[in-house]
Amino acid sequence: MTAFGVVVAIVIILVFVWWILIETEGVYLGRRAVIFLYDLYARRYDNIKQFQPEYEQWLIAKPLMGLIEPHKSPLMLDVATGTGRVPLAMLDNPIFQGRVIGIDLSRKMLKQASKKLKSHTDRAPLIWGPAENLPFPDDVFDVVTCLESLEFMSNPERALQEITRVLRPGGVLLISNRINTPWMPGRLWSETELCDLLYEYGIDEMQTEPWQMDYQKLWGRKAGHTEPTGAIPLGELLYCPRCPDYPLIERDGEWFCTECKAWTRTAEDGVIELQPLYTENH
Repeated sequence: MTAFGVVVAIVIILVFVWWILIETEGVYLGRRAVIFLYDLYARRYDNIKQFQPEYEQWLIAKPLMGLIEPHKSPLMLDVATGTGRVPLAMLDNPIFQGRVIGIDLSRKMLKQASKKLKSHTDRAPLIWGPAENLPFPDDVFDVVTCLESLEFMSNPERALQEITRVLRPGGVLLISNRINTPWMPGRLWSETELCDLLYEYGIDEMQTEPWQMDYQKLWGRKAGHTEPTGAIPLGELLYCPRCPDYPLIERDGEWFCTECKAWTRTAEDGVIELQPLYTENH
């Protein structure tokens, strides 16, 4: 091979490594690779993203509060919460009096979130678990959000099913849809495809708007109407991931399923570790 050929080969390899690890965040390597990369960058994630509190208010918290008014105490779920971006934005909003639960599969991202939310553990509990199997009953949340993460999930369509399942009829949905990128074949939806899929799952009144460079925000409501759930305690709605008809019972910082006898604990940083559940006696 000539020197030029070697250089070309090296460039191709470097581009491939950049694509597989950086641009697509390891999604084509499987769930474990994605979690590993998020864990690796957890401490630097906020510096990389450079979230601005004032923008989070104008683009996330205030529009959400406007859509649910006059209610001020919604029960919210933020799926793939990362370092707690949405919970922090909601808690910083002076009108918000509700509870916002964050769930994520990256334990180290949740550790960073717990540091920012440590004075709000009752109003912003954090759960270590997957979006594809949400540990909550049907039709319970007043608001469900999921930003900049669906395309990196192992089964994004299953995650959408779960997100819409736990949203109550009349509740507000806010998700993001990645667009304008040719680098993720088989992982993205067009606006029409996503809207059709959400309509199939019971979402209507959908609207889209630009969101940063590569995303759209999509707002919608679940068809039908029920009264707002309100900021009920986590202990009234956390269910066993293995036995979805059975609630987890909390006692002295540990959570138990009365059906399958699985258990887990609330870690020292306040994160409820549903990933994994334990079955051995203790």
